Amino acid sequence: MLNRRNWVVSIIALLLVSSLAACVAAPVAVPDREIMIDAATAYEAQNKAMGLMSGDVQWSEAEFSSLLSGLLQANAGANSPVNDIKVWFEPGNQVVIRVGLKDGVIPTGNTLDLAGSVSVENNHVVVDLQQVGAGNVSISGAALAPITAQINAALADPSLGVAVNVSTDTGMITVGLGGM
Repeated sequence: MLNRRNWVVSIIALLLVSSLAACVAAPVAVPDREIMIDAATAYEAQNKAMGLMSGDVQWSEAEFSSLLSGLLQANAGANSPVNDIKVWFEPGNQVVIRVGLKDGVIPTGNTLDLAGSVSVENNHVVVDLQQVGAGNVSISGAALAPITAQINAALADPSLGVAVNVSTDTGMITVGLGGM
């Protein structure tokens, strides 16, 4: 009987260790380019977004980040735990996102960092997260599948239009829609 109990404890320990294997103590690497977020830049980015109806639009990191942060503040209200969102673009459709949180939202710090890539699948923009971090703890691998699935479900909303292409370069993103 003692032998069977050891096997059960060993299997439980193995499951626990394997589920925690995706957690590492290395933070997500965030580019050192400064992104200024302000209402005037968000307004410029919103005006550029009107160009999506006729084809492509190109945003800088400051424009895209200001637009996201402005939309979040306008739609989430004062009770939102998020202060701002900063997005860095790298070549090869790579993106890094830093979500600035209000004090006390999570015990590991005031930021959530995400790193991954963007692409178009089935005429919708999709993300493929490679790493998510909070403070000095990050998650990678299979543990990100549910997070990625939730983001992609939101991006598949038909009201967002039909994506034709998305491409990034250092500091810029270009998005093209085929129809609204």
